[in-house]
Amino acid sequence: MNLTARQTLDAERHFKEWDRGPFSHLKKLSIPDSALHREFRFDASGHLMFDLLSARVYCDSMTGVSGSDLDQDPIVADLVVSGWIEFVNGKERNLIKPGQICIRNTRASWEFACAPATVAQVITIPRHLVMPLVASRRVFDRAFVADASDPEVKFFLNFLSVIEESAGELRNSVSAQNMARDACASLMSSIVSQRPGGGLADNSSATVAAAKKVIIDNLASCDLSPQMVARAVGVSLRTLHRAFSLTGDSVMSFTRRMRLQEAHEELGRADRSVSISEISARWHFADASHFIRHFKAAYGETPAAYLRRQKK
Repeated sequence: MNLTARQTLDAERHFKEWDRGPFSHLKKLSIPDSALHREFRFDASGHLMFDLLSARVYCDSMTGVSGSDLDQDPIVADLVVSGWIEFVNGKERNLIKPGQICIRNTRASWEFACAPATVAQVITIPRHLVMPLVASRRVFDRAFVADASDPEVKFFLNFLSVIEESAGELRNSVSAQNMARDACASLMSSIVSQRPGGGLADNSSATVAAAKKVIIDNLASCDLSPQMVARAVGVSLRTLHRAFSLTGDSVMSFTRRMRLQEAHEELGRADRSVSISEISARWHFADASHFIRHFKAAYGETPAAYLRRQKK
């Protein structure tokens, strides 16, 4: 949404368009007097899977109410990237700054205001998926505010990025979409229930999915290790190894397969002058002999033989 300075005077008419859709829990939207007569911009990009939303939002100065005492209003999480968002419910007031996340039940009404040019990641999950999983319904008597660096929050955000990257495949499977929604609901319930590590060990498939993304993103790094992966997804090293073992795999085996795949593709593009030792070092094998042995086990021929066959 882009409003001209003149259109901001009649902003409420434009906001009426939000009565249906992923932001329908937002009501009484308006632009503060101090921001009138200026251009207004609201942009949202992300993924909507049934009624699970994960979107990156840019919003100029705005006020309104989140939640309207309706059963269909969701559980909402706002991770502020820049700017700030303030949520008020009665005497409770939460100012969410960059690097913080606020999770709240919009079954209650929260007045909110955001700074100009605020950027946030907004996640909404159907309430009926989350509430049966929380330790106590009283955990939502107040908003839950935490740092994005907290292990549980970090894990949750990493898992969301996995879902977003898999959106194309998920569209082809309703059952996979339901699994993703259920996993997100379980992780969010664990966060607000404040069970240390709660839910992470119980979601081994989510742990593995998030870990695989970290591994693939860091294949070329010499710092890639199980310890680094565990820190990145926000679980203990023991939890990481246990999650992989349940799939019949290991962190290092998966890493080696992915690096072999990259080396195989590089050889397919290379000319005959390529050095097997250089490729071995680039993909962090101990030495060329280790690389050759693993390559032959995976592809049935040595790197040199594969290179000759490709260049005939």
